[in-house]
Amino acid sequence: MTTLAFPGELWDEARAPLELEVETAGIILARVGDAGERRTLLARRILWVPEDAYLRRERLALEIASHGYVPALKQAAEDGGVAIFFHTHPGGDPNPSEYDDVVEERLREPFQIRTGQPLYASLILGGSPERPRFSGRMWDVRSERQLERIRIAGSRVQILTPAEVEVSDDLFDRQIRAFGREGQRVLKSLHVGIVGAGGTGSAVFEQVVRLGVGEVTIIDDDLLTKTNLTRIHESAMHQLGESKVAVADCAAERIGLGTTVTAVPARITDLAAARALTDCDVVFGCTDDNRGRAILSRLAYWYLLPVFDTAFLVDVEGGLVRGLFARVTTVSPGTACLFCRNRIDAQQLAAEALPDAERAQLAAEGYVPGLGQPDPAVGAYTTLTATLAVAELLDRLFAFSETEPPSELLARVHDRAISTTKVAPRLEHYCGDRSYWGRGDTEPFLEQLWG
Repeated sequence: MTTLAFPGELWDEARAPLELEVETAGIILARVGDAGERRTLLARRILWVPEDAYLRRERLALEIASHGYVPALKQAAEDGGVAIFFHTHPGGDPNPSEYDDVVEERLREPFQIRTGQPLYASLILGGSPERPRFSGRMWDVRSERQLERIRIAGSRVQILTPAEVEVSDDLFDRQIRAFGREGQRVLKSLHVGIVGAGGTGSAVFEQVVRLGVGEVTIIDDDLLTKTNLTRIHESAMHQLGESKVAVADCAAERIGLGTTVTAVPARITDLAAARALTDCDVVFGCTDDNRGRAILSRLAYWYLLPVFDTAFLVDVEGGLVRGLFARVTTVSPGTACLFCRNRIDAQQLAAEALPDAERAQLAAEGYVPGLGQPDPAVGAYTTLTATLAVAELLDRLFAFSETEPPSELLARVHDRAISTTKVAPRLEHYCGDRSYWGRGDTEPFLEQLWG
């Protein structure tokens, strides 16, 4: 499967020329995210063909001089990525014409040579800015592939597919009445990642499976025990000792709605487990550890995919509950990361990276309060947090709210109060520095140390 991912503001720039009465062309600079047989092209910039480079520019025809694209190929090579030839069919069919086929055949080799990359890709946008449609192709040394999906990650989450995805009217009748048949197709086309299969993660998992999401990758290295049986959805006494992700996989099979599950019995701090998320469209962070949050925070920008980070705090003192606090933070290009929102504890992050014995000693000496100690947890509240997080995804997919959604939701359950916040990204940090958006596969992964 091949996906082209855009940050929201770059997608707005790409579809704006569909308002014009003539075709428009440009070169999209993109990096690559490879996940086995799947590949994601991560759009970083659009270099528009200058006006003086159009030899012919009409509603259904376009001809460009070489100086309209050659400088862009040099910039793509300097960026270490691929160049995608992009043009519009305003108000029309996005499928390539015979002339488009000829042009792409001519451009393929010079694009590959000048960028130093084996890949060449093309994109055509048709329709209108409000209802864009697309077609696209990608060539490498071995084969030609169709561009199957476009993903937009911004204040809203959009998934575009050129072909219709089949959905069951019988199974999803009530949801189709809410989201429409096209909405149900979007859900089926989604690949959702879930980090953590405990109380919150298992509740997210069950909800997205019952929504009809097509694919889920779930990551957790822990086993089902008596202490978490009360919170993990679909778990049973006879499954004690099984991995939490195996319990989730078994639940999806029992539910029987056709969701494909990839169960990864590892920590997100394991390199292979973290890489397994790069092909996802959205990720739910349902882990309490700061190292996991730090990885997910970077993943959102490097791979242009929204992360919904969740937390629930039961504030207890002297055996009495003083407060119940839920949080869902949306991390995506254009929002502040978890560091800039102070949702990652730097002291505990450093302690979590230490060897087990040294970390335990620090906790025993009180240098890192609470490290390694289980927090109070109640299934009703972890499930509530999961529901709020899934509802945030649905709002971003289907735009129920009239205004641009906030990037954080806070619930004071004991007060029956909900509030929202927005925090601007810091320009000097990776969340505000656009050069980090869409970096894709780097060495080391996410440009941080592993092990």
